[in-house]
Amino acid sequence: MCLAGAPRMDDTEVVPPLTYDVLLPMPGGSASVPTICCRCMGVVHVALSVLLRYCETDKGIMSWGSMKRSAGKGEVVFSRKRPLRVLTMNIWTFTEPYAARMRLLRAGIRKLDPDLMTFQEAGLEGKRNQVKEVLSGLGYHVVHQFEVKKHDKRFTNGVCIASRWPVKVAELLSLQVTKHCLHYPYAALAVRVDAPAPVGQMLLVNSKPSWQFSRERERELQAVAVARMTGKHSAKEEFPPVLAGDFDARPDSASIRFLSGKQSLAGMSVHFRDAWAEAGEGSEGLTWTTGSKYVADFVKARLYMQDHARRIDYIFVGSFHDYAKYASIRSCRVVMDKPTSGVWPSDHYAVYAEIDVVR
Repeated sequence: MCLAGAPRMDDTEVVPPLTYDVLLPMPGGSASVPTICCRCMGVVHVALSVLLRYCETDKGIMSWGSMKRSAGKGEVVFSRKRPLRVLTMNIWTFTEPYAARMRLLRAGIRKLDPDLMTFQEAGLEGKRNQVKEVLSGLGYHVVHQFEVKKHDKRFTNGVCIASRWPVKVAELLSLQVTKHCLHYPYAALAVRVDAPAPVGQMLLVNSKPSWQFSRERERELQAVAVARMTGKHSAKEEFPPVLAGDFDARPDSASIRFLSGKQSLAGMSVHFRDAWAEAGEGSEGLTWTTGSKYVADFVKARLYMQDHARRIDYIFVGSFHDYAKYASIRSCRVVMDKPTSGVWPSDHYAVYAEIDVVR
């Protein structure tokens, strides 16, 4: 299945606000306290609408004291105190314990308040859309690869992008580059983001190449294809493109060395700035490790290994050699890497970067 040259989507879907068809207890109330029905009277509904903009706690319980939404609110004004915020994470589709994991993921996203997000292994099956479920009510624009191009119904997860600002699909590129890639819908999704000044129009790319240890040749071919696509849809006078995803390769692998400008492939060389290498916390930045029970179970059952740890999730920023607008990577962190009551948001940890856009 060839996904290259996918049609543009001028009206990507905005996740609608949550609707609450419930009776809300008064603050500090109990089952015996009178309740307010948010749908019974139009005037009262309008008066209380602000109060209904609440968020979920980490336990998924409605909290009267936590009615403030962060992500998606108002206009962002970039400054030296307010950088561009980017998050990437493989969210492990609908794997159990799904509800508990998604509560933690939502809480983590609300805390970090990212502007741009790239998700891999994002579930979409029938009417269920994992990212839209998680981000419901937060005001993000969401586009999943399966919404761009018809897909084999055997596949239930792929790449997905969420943006605080409107997006248009530039291209959905198939990364099924050899016969060894046909068992999964490997792809790269590129969107044009309509961000406010001084960022302006920019390209965001979400990539999910082959995962098996034995498929570095495929990852090399995929990296070259993604680099070519990124160059095709970005312009020198723009803000540098952001390329993020689960690249399933260590920093010393050929595919990552190519993307970060350390070697050429297929007669081509590029340079993307590795956010962690440039502004990380000084550790290895591991994102897939047997420190997580989910990974430990998989590694022991499928790979017959006791311990395993790799940095395979990345945020890249286009080179200062190629793009005119100012972009300085302020910080990069591995986040959502700790369990709550024995539950992690995913088997991968997330990577979060802050990019200064004002000198």
